[in-house]
Amino acid sequence: MTSSYRKEAVEIIAGIAVIVIIFSSVYLYTDNWPPAVVVESSSMQHGNNFVFGVINTGDIVGVKRINSFQDVQTYLVARESGKPFNYGEYGDVIVYDNHVLNELVIHRAIFYVDGWQGDTPLLYGDRNPSWLIIVGPDVFIKDVGYTHKNLMVNLQNYIGQTGFVTMGDHNFAVSEYDIGNYTLAADQNVGIDNSLVNVSQVMGYAVGYLPVVGDLKLWITGKISYIPELSNVIMVSIIIVIIALVLIPFPVGKNRKNIQKK
Repeated sequence: MTSSYRKEAVEIIAGIAVIVIIFSSVYLYTDNWPPAVVVESSSMQHGNNFVFGVINTGDIVGVKRINSFQDVQTYLVARESGKPFNYGEYGDVIVYDNHVLNELVIHRAIFYVDGWQGDTPLLYGDRNPSWLIIVGPDVFIKDVGYTHKNLMVNLQNYIGQTGFVTMGDHNFAVSEYDIGNYTLAADQNVGIDNSLVNVSQVMGYAVGYLPVVGDLKLWITGKISYIPELSNVIMVSIIIVIIALVLIPFPVGKNRKNIQKK
């Protein structure tokens, strides 16, 4: 084997080793396989275009496994304590197996119903904040989301169940199911789900993301309807830069020294 081929072989092996180390590290941290998902819908966006810091269509999101519902910081718990503020809103975003759509859904965990007192839900972590009102099976939360609307969650059909109530940030912003000054938008109220989400359905919660990169998969599979225009522009720009770096020769080693002498 010549020195040039030996060098190329070493570089290839090193590249593979780096990839293996990265994936192994992510797997060990998330305790999930696959450790990440590609977002295919716009339900978590904050508007119709790409917004940095929130979950957009085409983002790759890391997903950390949970062992109990208490591993998830819901919107209710996080807003009461003032943290965490994840992806543009209070609380954790979870990935769960939706039995109505028969696919994984990535939405925010709004609150967890821990039990019932008659037809009134008992919400985990509820410390009676001024912005939360519970009347029978109805839960009212004031000033929610990037549009600062008031949310109503009707749990009449779920009396006796325990589990998460979930909702997409963007779904709430564009929902037209208004009742007075409140808006219905939770998955359990708009036909996205027909039960509260139990722990066994939850793949995990979002723990970081790579923006835009998942667009490539969506292009290949033809699921391009919800990709923000700016995301497409950024992804095309990344591809052009990568191609340029591969094709454009750069002076190295002896050639660089010769250029400097000249």
